[in-house]
Amino acid sequence: MSSRPTSGGRSKGPIDWLGGVLLNLLAVLGVVCIVLVILGIVSNVSIMMFRTGSMSPTITAGSIAFVREIPAEEMAVGDVVTVDRGPDVLPVTHRVISILDTDEQTGAVTFEMRGDANEAKDPEPYVAESVRRVMFSVPGLAPIIQEFRNPYVLGGITVGASLLVVWAFWPRRDDEDDEVSDGEEPVEGGHTERVDDFATNTDRSPSRSPGSRSPRHALVLPVVAVFLAAGGGPTGATLDRAPDLVASEQTSPARPGQTEAHGQFLHLRAVGDETEMLSLSPGSSANWNVDVWADAPEPGQVSVEIGSGDTATPLSEELIVDVRVCAHLAALDDCPGGADRIVNGVPLDELGAAPDHDRFLLTMSGDEQRRIQVTVSLRPNADARAVAGQTSDVRVTAHGQGEEVSLGPGDPGPSEPGPSGELPWTGIEGWQWLLLAGIVLLGAGLTAVIRTRRSSR
Repeated sequence: MSSRPTSGGRSKGPIDWLGGVLLNLLAVLGVVCIVLVILGIVSNVSIMMFRTGSMSPTITAGSIAFVREIPAEEMAVGDVVTVDRGPDVLPVTHRVISILDTDEQTGAVTFEMRGDANEAKDPEPYVAESVRRVMFSVPGLAPIIQEFRNPYVLGGITVGASLLVVWAFWPRRDDEDDEVSDGEEPVEGGHTERVDDFATNTDRSPSRSPGSRSPRHALVLPVVAVFLAAGGGPTGATLDRAPDLVASEQTSPARPGQTEAHGQFLHLRAVGDETEMLSLSPGSSANWNVDVWADAPEPGQVSVEIGSGDTATPLSEELIVDVRVCAHLAALDDCPGGADRIVNGVPLDELGAAPDHDRFLLTMSGDEQRRIQVTVSLRPNADARAVAGQTSDVRVTAHGQGEEVSLGPGDPGPSEPGPSGELPWTGIEGWQWLLLAGIVLLGAGLTAVIRTRRSSR
């Protein structure tokens, strides 16, 4: 008689042990992710990520912050809050320095903010009915979380987890022997023979039990996971970006967009290639034209200035600004007869921080018109990876007729009124990615339990 150990007595090798540990760890991480998502939804808590240092040293560049939505009436001077500024403009996270007014009927609060690292307050007051107050921050995690937004990274994790699932369910030799022995009886000489006769077996169509079914079909799972992670399915997520000046590692074609800002008399109208502004690569440039004029009963004088937003980022040192001006307005992207260069090759961080330290450009009569042509270029020798994704801003401001009107890339257009100002980087609410990762990890980890139960039978 021959004998062999049963599967229940089979000792596990190091690969089996390591696989079980990994799957259990993935299950725990999946549960944590899902719990965080549930708590975030129930408690109105979200995650914001910071790429710039406008809130240093309180919140350094590369930090994440947990923020909770509250009515604006509950905030106080000194709170660090995130304010939404419309669907097409990035929110801003700064410290509240003064509360100007509160509307008792609507709950809207008018207040001013300033970044801890900024010398000047934000250009204009904010008006909001709700804000997100920063609870606490964790330095250094933003780049790590940012990588999980990369579909290749998420796809790689999904494929890895899927392969662990395939490995966990792949039939072992001992499992196959157990299944054979269930339908066989030992006879003398150590051989086996089927209890069922041959005729019965030939009439019966072959079938597999769920436990012994070939897992080759499971190989489809990594392919589907990559498809979903890359955005081809319902779990694909996109991120809307405001048309800041953004460094990128590649460029793409653009379609110009127009925005306007005006007071009672002063008018600013800008047109710029938003995709170019979003996709600056080393050696490339983005053009932004601003028309300035006044509709006033008396001419008067109008002065025009230019300034930068957040200058604390490495990107602001790598951006070079050229400004030209022409006196007659024609096509939105041309200056008839050429233009006079009034700023030549000045780094963005040397323009002066808006609005209190703007660089003077020109003075004109109130009955004249001027076109300000701004070209921002990324240095050819700039490290694309070091500045990729960072944002900065330029602003053109006109003074005259008792008014001050300012306009920058990314400000709302005439059909989308709202506060404007510099656009420091604020967060991405990536709960959908966290939830997807949690589900994948939990699914992979649960296979460890199933595999353990099968092995113990």
